[in-house]
Amino acid sequence: MRSRSSHYAIAALAVAAATLIRFLLDPLVGDRFLLPTYFAAIGFAAWYAGVRVAIFAAILSYLAADYFFIPPDAALPLTHWDETTVNAFVAFIVVTATILILTELLNRANRRAIGDRERFRVTLSSIGDAVIATGPGERITFMNGIATALTGWQADEAIGRPLKEVFHIIQEKTRRPVENPCAKVIQTGAIVGLANHTVLIAKDGTERPIDDSAAPIFDDHGKVQGVILVFRDATKQRQAEEALQKLADIVEYSDDAIISKRIDGTITSWNAAAERLYGYTAAEAIGQHISLIVPADYRAELQEIMQRLSAGERIEHWDTVRQRKDGSLVEVSLRISPIKNAEGEVVGASKVARDISARRKEENAVEFLADSGQKLAALVDERSVQDLIASLPVPYFADWCIVYRLIDDGQIEPAAYYHRDPDNSAALHELIAAIPLSWDSMASAANALRKDASHLVADIPRSHLNTFSAKPAVGALFDKLRPRSVISVPMRARDHILGVITFVRSDGREAYHDADCRFAENIAGRAAIAIDNAQLYQSVQQAVGQRDEFLAMLAHELRNPLAAIRYATDLARMPAQEYNPHLFDIVERQLGNFSRLIDDLLDVSRVSQNKISLQLEDSDAKIIASRALETARPVLLLKGHQITVELTDEELPIHVDAVRTEQIVVNLLTNAAKYTPDGGHVCLRVQADRECAVTSVSDSGIGIAPEVLPRVFDLFAQADRTIDRTEGGLGIGLTVARRLAEMQGGVLSAASKGLGKGSEFTLRLRLTTPKPSSAVAANRAQATSHQLRILVVDDNRDTATTASLLLKASKHEVREAYEGYAALETFKAFKPDVALLDLGLPGLNGFEVAQKLREAGFSREILIAVSGYGQPEDRRRSQEAGFNYHLIKPVHHADLIKILNTIVPGIRDES
Repeated sequence: MRSRSSHYAIAALAVAAATLIRFLLDPLVGDRFLLPTYFAAIGFAAWYAGVRVAIFAAILSYLAADYFFIPPDAALPLTHWDETTVNAFVAFIVVTATILILTELLNRANRRAIGDRERFRVTLSSIGDAVIATGPGERITFMNGIATALTGWQADEAIGRPLKEVFHIIQEKTRRPVENPCAKVIQTGAIVGLANHTVLIAKDGTERPIDDSAAPIFDDHGKVQGVILVFRDATKQRQAEEALQKLADIVEYSDDAIISKRIDGTITSWNAAAERLYGYTAAEAIGQHISLIVPADYRAELQEIMQRLSAGERIEHWDTVRQRKDGSLVEVSLRISPIKNAEGEVVGASKVARDISARRKEENAVEFLADSGQKLAALVDERSVQDLIASLPVPYFADWCIVYRLIDDGQIEPAAYYHRDPDNSAALHELIAAIPLSWDSMASAANALRKDASHLVADIPRSHLNTFSAKPAVGALFDKLRPRSVISVPMRARDHILGVITFVRSDGREAYHDADCRFAENIAGRAAIAIDNAQLYQSVQQAVGQRDEFLAMLAHELRNPLAAIRYATDLARMPAQEYNPHLFDIVERQLGNFSRLIDDLLDVSRVSQNKISLQLEDSDAKIIASRALETARPVLLLKGHQITVELTDEELPIHVDAVRTEQIVVNLLTNAAKYTPDGGHVCLRVQADRECAVTSVSDSGIGIAPEVLPRVFDLFAQADRTIDRTEGGLGIGLTVARRLAEMQGGVLSAASKGLGKGSEFTLRLRLTTPKPSSAVAANRAQATSHQLRILVVDDNRDTATTASLLLKASKHEVREAYEGYAALETFKAFKPDVALLDLGLPGLNGFEVAQKLREAGFSREILIAVSGYGQPEDRRRSQEAGFNYHLIKPVHHADLIKILNTIVPGIRDES
């Protein structure tokens, strides 16, 4: 209501203004133009407020004009009617009606235009795409909300600005500005699409890919007045396109065959992997039925797959067989998914096929290797292992296989072979015999051995075979066996090569390639382990046998002297038996045998642990040999052997451990005596040979068999183990002798012409330049025998008693003790000059007794350690404990007397 009242008030004001203007114009126009100013007020009221207000303004205008300007002046309106008044009124009515009609028509047209513009604005504002409208000069006249969001410009900021200032676009790849689309539209008057890869840069620098087009705005005359630019953010579309492109690339470049088909089985797509897998090109396969690649034996399976797909079921990991274009079969794993339309109906299927031939081959290889490992592990005989190695790879990996073994002298010999065709086994045997393998051979096996690496010949050229087939017979064997491809692999176990395996495929089989080399190496590795295990097993069995024989021989060797000693002691106890000094010779000789046995055992232990310490000095080979002969002479004479000695006249200076070297020669001489029947011949020969002193011992004894000769220096090795042998020893003397020779830079070797033909052992030691001889220190004069106070301490009462009796027989005063604490008390009470202490005492051991005596101030007394322990470590400990001497049980009485004769009662020997 307030709005309508204001419209009438404004109309009244317009009439008042028209009246005022008429008054102002009255001096100029007089009575000629009475109403024109009021027509303007009526037109304004009609334009501003509509017909009703305009009629009000018209009535008000006539009344004002009649009152103020239509004669008679100042008369009341419509109170006088004359012709002039009537004419003026009619003219007023006509003009007013015309104004009202025209104004109403204009208002209606204007309202329609405003409505159209509003609808246009609302439409453009509600469009999902960005819209920018331009007018003349390419200046922006309109922007919707999407456009402001994408450009970053608000509408009130952008309107009136040039389009290129707000709509900043570049080419995505080149980063160069893109031509303004409005210019093309104005120029051509046609719709123009934006170039591909166009990027819009917003006001804040944000970049977005966009697309779409620009269209012209025409006026009524068909002239372009502006441009409507419609664009959209293409980020998601671009991402979707890239995703689709990636998917297409994945399908096209996938390693798996990807095939689409309709529900009736017609192939609709076929990627490059399908071409590679099946051999058909896409042009050959598309449009064909899927049975094109299904073998006849698998058609029923195809029907089952199609039925399950029709039911909408997805098929995973279906392992089957398909057929290539060339007719060959290939194992594949299928994944098939149904394709549905909008209504959910199954209209086709998408299939992914993967070649699983390699996987199956690998699975079979793993199974083969596992089975082979079990079979090889079950065997311990080397020959059986070699035969199994040759047969296992056939026919799975090779048509035939040959196993060569490397023997000790470096020769190569065939150990086993196997051919898949029994009819060709004889031909293979003849071929192996006709072409012996040697290190310098051109054969694949020889190459593998020389290089210590796998050797592959993928396709054997005929020219290569011709080099081996100079003989027609060999060429015929090659023609029958038809080798095509070969791999040779060394068999290496730990740090040495055992041999080589050769795998061969014949014509018609696939050639070997690098991957096959790795598989062959796996087989060879397992074969080497099996052979090495078999050899180790045989060595262990042999060692066990040697151990048992050694223990039996040790018992024999120990019981023999014990028996003699037992008989001698029993005989000496007989009441009627007269004194027989020969009995003591027997006991002493057998005790010497005991000592030698123990020394041999200790020596072999030291040799095996590299604990032998040499005392090198200048000596002469002839002197050492002569001393050895004197030591071994009793054994030689006991058996009635004839002894021949051949010594060169020239000096043979050598720098060696004289004691150990003498031990070697004694061992050789006693061995000659043992293994030569009574009355035989033994020869000791010492001579110079170039730069060496050569000491040889030959005999006419039982000799050495050829198969035993290589092992004669092995530990516990003996040529004869028969029970009726009366001489033999422990089989360790030669092992110790050879090691002692090698430690001094020498060589000990053996030779024999065979059983019953004797043997010869030769020691070669390098000669040295003789040095001027120096005066030898005079031997210390032995002290005159005198009485000493001696304490004997041993937990074995028999040992203590016999030692006391021997010392008392030498006029010494002797006391005994049998354990550590008693030894201390007796020592303090008896105050001896000398104490013989056993180290293995109960209570306090010998080391502790010696330490306590030295700590108690007994520094001048002589302490002699007597023990069965004689290792360097034991001697070091006894010296640290305070002992003056260290003697090994059994102690030779003469050695003890020599020490006692150097001691003056009450005075310690400081030498």
